[in-house]
Amino acid sequence: MASISDALNEALRHHREGALGHAEVIYRRILDVAPAEGDTLNLLAVLCLQTGRAEEALDLAGHATRANPAAAAFHVTRADAAAALGRPALEADCLEQALALNPPAPQAAGWQRRRGRALAAAGDAPAAVRPLKAAAALAPDDIDILDDLAVTLTRAGLTDEAETAFAEILRRQPGHAGATRNLASLWLNQAGDHLSAGHLSAGQGSAAQASSGHRATIAATLARRAVELDPNRREGWARLGLALMALNQPEPAADALRRALALPGMADETAEILINLGFLETRLGRFDAAAAALDQAEAQEPGRAEVLNHQGVLLHAQGRLPEAADVLARATATAPDDHRPLTNLATVLKDLGDDDGAEALYLKALALAPGEPAVHWQRSLARLLAGDLATGWQEYEWRHQTGQMPPPDPSLTVLPEWRGPDPTATAGTRLLVHAEQGHGDTLQFARYAALLAGAADRLGLARVGLMVQPALARLMALSLPGVTVMPPGAPVGAANWDARVPLMSLPHRLGTTLETIPARCPYLTPPPVEGWRTRLAQAVPLGMRAVGLVWGGDPRPDDPVSALIDRRRSVPLAVLAPLAAADDVRFVSLQKGAPAAQAATAPFPLLDWTDELRDFADTAALVACLELVITVDTAVAHLAGALGRPVWVLSRTDGCWRWLRDRADSPWYPTLRLYRQESWGDWSATARQVAIDLIAKPRP
Repeated sequence: MASISDALNEALRHHREGALGHAEVIYRRILDVAPAEGDTLNLLAVLCLQTGRAEEALDLAGHATRANPAAAAFHVTRADAAAALGRPALEADCLEQALALNPPAPQAAGWQRRRGRALAAAGDAPAAVRPLKAAAALAPDDIDILDDLAVTLTRAGLTDEAETAFAEILRRQPGHAGATRNLASLWLNQAGDHLSAGHLSAGQGSAAQASSGHRATIAATLARRAVELDPNRREGWARLGLALMALNQPEPAADALRRALALPGMADETAEILINLGFLETRLGRFDAAAAALDQAEAQEPGRAEVLNHQGVLLHAQGRLPEAADVLARATATAPDDHRPLTNLATVLKDLGDDDGAEALYLKALALAPGEPAVHWQRSLARLLAGDLATGWQEYEWRHQTGQMPPPDPSLTVLPEWRGPDPTATAGTRLLVHAEQGHGDTLQFARYAALLAGAADRLGLARVGLMVQPALARLMALSLPGVTVMPPGAPVGAANWDARVPLMSLPHRLGTTLETIPARCPYLTPPPVEGWRTRLAQAVPLGMRAVGLVWGGDPRPDDPVSALIDRRRSVPLAVLAPLAAADDVRFVSLQKGAPAAQAATAPFPLLDWTDELRDFADTAALVACLELVITVDTAVAHLAGALGRPVWVLSRTDGCWRWLRDRADSPWYPTLRLYRQESWGDWSATARQVAIDLIAKPRP
């Protein structure tokens, strides 16, 4: 036999020429003579890999490394065999041994990259980062290594570093497909994490509920960057839509979801997008579009509880209450452990007048989701409407966690919140009460600031402040002696105040029940009224009554939920035409905002000085001179009641909780009379009854 060296060269020649059978025969003859010949063991291991014998290759490569542990190539062959057998952890170990032998930089870069990929494949992404960083340092111009590093950083949760790496790839090679896709995925995954942290769901009347505004803002930013980078990706537009829903931006959210639907995707994804789109269209009052989206979702996944839930919400918004109850009952039967359809069904039952049935379902929903703010919030409104103020006020404290209320000014949150009378508290507390919702809410509950000031000594209060909306500041300053009235933005802080309390938390903190409502009226004082008395005497013929009129609320286009309610509470002025039959009445417009334009086509003579009403103090002075105010459920109703003036309020079928159930009077305002809408969306019978009573009303 020729020398081992000659034989090995001959075998290697056959190996290179593809004559693997001849090569293997010679390799094995050499090993018969020299079983520890390292090069032969390694080459035969390579040949075994080429012919699909990975287990044998691993064994041979192991013998080769033991024969010559300083041969880096032998360790790499063993790594190749481990990779072929799907053993990435062993592959990484073999490569680590090869790298310990200080190979040249080009080889080391490749082996470090491969070791990093093997560790990542073994499920140890954090450990994989180090060799990939080493590979990138050895081959800084290799974009593929940088891409592997960025992907692994993402898997390791090092998203900031991953983002930097992907951005660097795109800087060097704009349009790099992998980096584009992966960076968009990184942003979308982060967006999804922020959204899921808030448990976002679209079934409680507010897309933003239980979802932190901060998380949603981050999610929207990330999703928007992703769709800008990769606009043909359905997931990006869908995530952007969800984030915008959480931010209470239904119009752009709906646009994003429609963009998502236009891109290809799986059927279950399509159904999910359609469900959310249907919810948004409902909130926006586009009921036909909502029905179309939900019908498509139903076609995608027949009988899905989430679709039924949203169809019930849509029917509710349309005033089709019995149908809504039937559909939501099906949803609860299909998903008995889901609190959302239970809560929505409870709210429908509440609007149908079934307070006991609604309460049972709210309690069942709370048993399933005891920490869900939206359930507590809806229950609060139902219990207040039913006259159970103790439970209602307690549940109403959840309002700030629903996402439906604007957050308090940051300057207020530095103050501790006052929890109510505390006999053990230090006397001399400087308490700042701050308005938190609409003008009507402030007008109704400002009485509590006066109550606090009047009982300051007993409550241990040194000073009571009230921060209100600008349009109310002058009226409150005139009306509430002993209360420091402040407009929003006025300096607050520990130097001036010791504690704060939201205005609408005071009924709860002070234990208000139906029997103890502080109803002494008037509690507001208008500015001097002589000017208005003179003008009315000149404009209203002798023997005629001056009656104020408000037919529309604030449409709040930036708040779709409030906008939907406003559509139900507002009355087109033409619908009030029957009031013209009261021929001894001269109507005076108190209408501000967009609905005021209807005054030009009023169905009866209408005095209109609203351009001169700069704030509620001006309006109060005019109201104080009127015999009666007829209004839909707006701030003017509270203004007139708080001034002790007669006021008739037209209340929608699903009337506000503060007017209680089935009452024509109000314990909040002794001079207020309620006219309840008989049928959802139909004001004609209500307008006729108001006209009849106005004609019959005796002059004072």
